Amino acid sequence: MVARPMLDWLTRLMRKDGLGGPTLVMFIATVGGGACNFIYQIMMQNLVPRDVSEINTLLSILYIFVVPAGAIQNVLIRYTAKYHAQGRDSSISWLLRRTMVFVLILGTMASIGLMVVLNIPEVSDALMLTSSVPIVLVSLAVLFSLIMPIGMGPLQGLQRFTIYGVNYGGNYLLKLIVGVALVALGLGVSGAIGGVLVGILFGTMFSLFAVRRYILTPGERADSGEIWRFTIPTTVAALGFTILTNVDVILAALLMEKDPANYYTAASVLAKIILFLPGAMAAVMFPKVADLYAQRKETWKVLKTAFGITILISGLATAVFMLFPDFILHLLVPHNPYLVEIAPVMQALAPAMALLGLANLFMLYGLATDGHAYIVILFLSTVVLFSLVGAIVAAGLSFTPQMLAEVMILTGAFIIVLSGLYLFVIEREWRPPRM
Repeated sequence: MVARPMLDWLTRLMRKDGLGGPTLVMFIATVGGGACNFIYQIMMQNLVPRDVSEINTLLSILYIFVVPAGAIQNVLIRYTAKYHAQGRDSSISWLLRRTMVFVLILGTMASIGLMVVLNIPEVSDALMLTSSVPIVLVSLAVLFSLIMPIGMGPLQGLQRFTIYGVNYGGNYLLKLIVGVALVALGLGVSGAIGGVLVGILFGTMFSLFAVRRYILTPGERADSGEIWRFTIPTTVAALGFTILTNVDVILAALLMEKDPANYYTAASVLAKIILFLPGAMAAVMFPKVADLYAQRKETWKVLKTAFGITILISGLATAVFMLFPDFILHLLVPHNPYLVEIAPVMQALAPAMALLGLANLFMLYGLATDGHAYIVILFLSTVVLFSLVGAIVAAGLSFTPQMLAEVMILTGAFIIVLSGLYLFVIEREWRPPRM
């Protein structure tokens, strides 16, 4: 008797219009891409151990410049889903073409500016960059990374998750294969960054080809004012979430000695696996909610389903990290000299990353339903994080990795509490937009 309702629920979930099937595709792509990225890092440490610092310096610069790409992609997901639900495919064409012009200008300026700045002798010496070739390669990677959302965003918005997953996984697979091959051929840093560029080029060209019908059609003008009103808070939210999920490593470097900072950073990088694992669920939920909201249909059930699946994935991962830290460490970083120190910090950071993963889900739900309260939530959460750190410093206490991990837990809990009050008490979902 109990088995039949469960079977019916799983059947509905795995249908094309459900969450299970698309989430499985996205989960495979996300895990596969993450595995390729992890193996890439391990191979670089084995093949060119003396160049690892330079490679990661250049990659960090790339990731900073790629932050706007996330905001652009969220805008395109949201409005592609909305216009498609309204039968306004010509407006999708207009949006993509206009965005293409914008990102080409922005990307070209950013690429040239980065190339010039990094080639200044004082700057390159300070960052210990040894050649201009990888600088040129990473500058080109910035340009194409900003163009890539023009294809990737609509693929999510149109819920073409299989193509999106192939594109996402192919990017990181090529990064691994080409990067390792070029480094093995003796090209060093240039080869490592070249592999990254090839992966990004594949992701950009493949996704643009997949949505070429929209790009090649002139289209019908849409309300650009509405789009900008969504773009600005989206950008602010993306920056806020990036700060909350990355500033801990910077704080560790500023407030701790070298060794404690090193093992906090190692623990943080490993624990972030929990943050990214449910990302596939959020990626599937976002366009579905945007689609339903554009049709003035109920979105609450989608959020609850996404919440339940995210809790399941994050909960299992958190339990493994907390119960078997030694197994995780010996499996992933067996030669790290800080294994004993990393274990308790990683255990503390595991629930913090699970909470931040839920925060990402709520943030995307707010983006999909025009709820701008998440900007205030992220701002207040950032204030809480820095206030807690400031209070510890002001008290004259010795800042330890365990303390910083506890600060991250409290910050994550604060975000979830505020999000819960906003979504479940105010219940803005039940108040559809006026005509």
